[in-house]
Amino acid sequence: MFRLALCLALSMSTLPAQINKPVNITPPEPLVAKAGATVDQTLNLSVREGFHVNSDKPKDEYIIPIKLTWTGGPLETRQVTYPKAEEIKVGDQQLTVFSGSFLIKTQFHVADGAPKGTVTVNGKLRYQACNSEMCLRPITVDIPLTVTIE
Repeated sequence: MFRLALCLALSMSTLPAQINKPVNITPPEPLVAKAGATVDQTLNLSVREGFHVNSDKPKDEYIIPIKLTWTGGPLETRQVTYPKAEEIKVGDQQLTVFSGSFLIKTQFHVADGAPKGTVTVNGKLRYQACNSEMCLRPITVDIPLTVTIE
């Protein structure tokens, strides 16, 4: 009986941590580029089974889209490309979402006069994870990207 109570207590104590971490973001690989070049960077995400995140182009204006932005350093963000969204039905709503594992690709242009050396470009990924019963609060995650200009 004590073991059962202990197992239940331990599993319930980890439940909030599991609910609050439905998306795993693999840190991006360091980027090496030359001044004046255009380079691509890929961000790998994995959404825990039973959850989804809203796509970058939701059907309704009140739904919070996933959004990746970059600032700082000698890189100009040319384009952020999201995967093709899937459509699901939750209740009576049709939603466009991402689930499972997927990639977000960013195309950067390195300034012509960028000085040689290593810098960090700051990324921010904002998303809202949901399951079929509820949506969690929107979250913004910092994504540091190490860039070496040769």
